[in-house]
Amino acid sequence: MDDILLLSRSEVHECLSMKDAISAVRVAYSAYAKGRVQMPAVQHLDVHKYNGEVDIKSGFIEDFKLIGTKIASGFYDNRKKGLPPGIAIIVLLDLETSMPLAIMDGSHITAYRTGAAGAVAASVLARRNSTQVGILGAGTQGRMQLIALKELFDIQNAKIWDIEPNMARRYADEMSEILSVEISVVDKPEMVVSDVDILVTATPSRKALIPVNAIHEGLHINAIGADGPGKQELDPLIMTRASKIVVDSLSQCIRIGEIQHAISQGLICKEDVHAEIGEILNSDKVGREHENEITVFDATGISAQDIAAAKMVYDEARKRNLGKMIDLLR
Repeated sequence: MDDILLLSRSEVHECLSMKDAISAVRVAYSAYAKGRVQMPAVQHLDVHKYNGEVDIKSGFIEDFKLIGTKIASGFYDNRKKGLPPGIAIIVLLDLETSMPLAIMDGSHITAYRTGAAGAVAASVLARRNSTQVGILGAGTQGRMQLIALKELFDIQNAKIWDIEPNMARRYADEMSEILSVEISVVDKPEMVVSDVDILVTATPSRKALIPVNAIHEGLHINAIGADGPGKQELDPLIMTRASKIVVDSLSQCIRIGEIQHAISQGLICKEDVHAEIGEILNSDKVGREHENEITVFDATGISAQDIAAAKMVYDEARKRNLGKMIDLLR
């Protein structure tokens, strides 16, 4: 069959819940740790003139017999133009023949699978009774991370900081209503850390926002925003305080993750990284062992996550007869 399924954002949204995304991310991390995934290095393009960036992530998962490629952008002035700041498109191909199967909006998938990644990591690295979260960044990921954490933890309180105070206030109003969580707005980045169990950093920052003296024993950090060369949200000295540093992909995080700065400054080396998250999920390495450990998860996003989530969407869309079929090769 030469027909290709086209899926819009609303159709993708119908086919992927946060619960589904968490399941897909677990499968993706596990397969990657078992060597069942092939991924080339992320292609990163900075578009400084328009305050934007483009990433191309691709690969295949043998278990699914699928090749996936995602083109994702972040153009941070788009809101001023009435446009979304993040756009993504995912293409799925058959692994055995390379025949195209689907072209779908990837923005919803990216948002949900990235949020799910933080929750999956926290499930093995944060304290099990975690109830309080601190969040840097009131954008899409600031929201998705909290939604995903609420799926796996009994989150009661959250603190939010954003460089734009109005966005932080809007976040607090909207998310507290959606999740029934008490959310307070703070004035400085380091103020989100005190008394929380989980810290989420989800900004496009290129300088450290959280100083080393702000963290405390028992804290788990989901470092989400640093996913490109030069991006940074944490003081590199935090890596020297961490009991366990865990990454999604060691080779990728060394180049574009939060740990790039601590490594380039000689504060840590790659041998100081405890594990890739899939190794913990597969029980090859341990997660949190003590209540007082400080743990860090460095997430740069891997194509396996996109492929696993896109497969869920593709299968569900075919089942529901959603989307439009076209003969692209005619």
